[in-house]
Amino acid sequence: MHDRRRVRVFCYATTAADGSAHRAKIEREAGVFVACAAWPTQRIVERIAADGIHVLVNLNGYTKGARNEIFAARPAPVLVAFMGFAGTLGAGWCDYVVADPVVCPPWTVRSEVRARRRRRQRMAGAQGTERAQGTERAQGTERAQPPSPPPPLDFGELDPEEDAGPWVYTERMIYMPHTYFVNDHRQGFREDDELRALAPAPGDALWRAEQDARHRMRRELFPQLGDGVFIFANFNQLYKIDPSLFRLWLRILERAPSAVIWLLRFPAAGEDHLRRVAREWAGDAVAARLVFTDVAPKHMHIKRGRIADAFLDTTECNAHTTAVDILWSGTPVLTWPRHEHKLCSRVAASVVCAAVGADAGQMVVGDAEAYVDRAVRWATEATYTYEYAYPPADPAPAPALAPDAALAAAPMRGILEPDPQTGLVQHKLCGGPAMDLRFRLFMQRDQSRLFDTQRWTRNLERGLEEAWRRWVAGDDDLIEEDCDGRDDRDDCDDCDDCDLIEDDVQRRVEWSRWIEDDIAECLAKDPKAPVFAPPGRSIWVCDEDDAMPAQTWVREMLAWNKD
Repeated sequence: MHDRRRVRVFCYATTAADGSAHRAKIEREAGVFVACAAWPTQRIVERIAADGIHVLVNLNGYTKGARNEIFAARPAPVLVAFMGFAGTLGAGWCDYVVADPVVCPPWTVRSEVRARRRRRQRMAGAQGTERAQGTERAQGTERAQPPSPPPPLDFGELDPEEDAGPWVYTERMIYMPHTYFVNDHRQGFREDDELRALAPAPGDALWRAEQDARHRMRRELFPQLGDGVFIFANFNQLYKIDPSLFRLWLRILERAPSAVIWLLRFPAAGEDHLRRVAREWAGDAVAARLVFTDVAPKHMHIKRGRIADAFLDTTECNAHTTAVDILWSGTPVLTWPRHEHKLCSRVAASVVCAAVGADAGQMVVGDAEAYVDRAVRWATEATYTYEYAYPPADPAPAPALAPDAALAAAPMRGILEPDPQTGLVQHKLCGGPAMDLRFRLFMQRDQSRLFDTQRWTRNLERGLEEAWRRWVAGDDDLIEEDCDGRDDRDDCDDCDDCDLIEDDVQRRVEWSRWIEDDIAECLAKDPKAPVFAPPGRSIWVCDEDDAMPAQTWVREMLAWNKD
């Protein structure tokens, strides 16, 4: 999907071919594909340098089979980390991380913290100098002031004697407008034939077809569960379930007696351990409501995600690809971005934000109590009703059994079998907060920013082009900014450095105001600016058609503590 007029894509494969369709697709579609798994590091470095690569992207980070020594040799001018490792590389040889302000809040980024601190120090110094000059003028002793020293440069290396402050990320960010997480679900995972056939039909008909398909699949997979059972699910590997989270899940089951939690045997040995702990902590009745199934192939995994009524995310390390799979199926995800400094605990919040925009707070919470309360509310406020109708090919039904006018105008195809005695089809209709979210996720997913891969690709190109432009222009170092006339905006009544505020909410408010004002000022000068990129700081990519730009999420995160 890259614009081949502006971008030429080289792929250096440092792992052996596995014969998969995904590998074949990459080999086929990359502009230049180099299979170099068996090459020594020096040969790979020389090949990248000879190819004249401008921006080299690290897709592995600190994961199995990574070849980070290639990046440490700096065979390209600009080095970027993306996707493979959910965290900072903490290395001077990585310049940028492709991220968004939800997964990597700006107050955790070294370059942003330093820039804000230096601005405030310069403001304080300027105000002190102005007061001293005013006193000297009044006394007739005014003297010429020496020029200010040049600003220190920021090369990304760590100073062991530096007062580090609260930052975590040594890299600067390329902040994407919606989410850093890319996927191809819109292109690669469409629905059953009966739903695709209904795509041109009115929305009510398509939504009824989806509910019928869910009902059918649920009965096939869980024939032992009654229709009134609320199914929570989590499809992550079981190692992501830490003891504190498991206790929260058991509390949810205790407070929502009609709910079950559906987990995967991933690995199979985990089932016995979790059941044993559940019995010890919550008793046999609660433990019996843990339901396990085997891992399914990818296409079936995405397809059967629609069976769940809601997805309970793991909080230390979120669902990543799995969260996107679940949102594509229309199932709401309940997540808690537990740690500010830990990217892997914030990914699900990021993809939820991209999926539903300003309504993300309905699925993202800010603490353990809100997590439990929201889940219990979804389960206990769910409603179930039934409607009966003849299949479309049958004669018109009696008035008392006729479906509503909208559905009568767009009759359903035979997803569910009619009752052999009455000839009627039973349609299960669900309601409640979780179902309201499902309706929006399913009906609007083709318009969702999360699944707009073409838009995501264009925005990535903007960010990478700016990183390259900075290197070419030589203005990639942190410089001091002119603070004249900005005192009213940057003053903080309660502290000297907003990155050191102990009150988290107040700290976020100050950062939100600072970032949004900076970007607004930039866009006021050039409304079509592709990026906001102060020298030496992070790059904020601006979408050309966006009502929810990246910087607003800094403010939106403040509301996640409210249930």
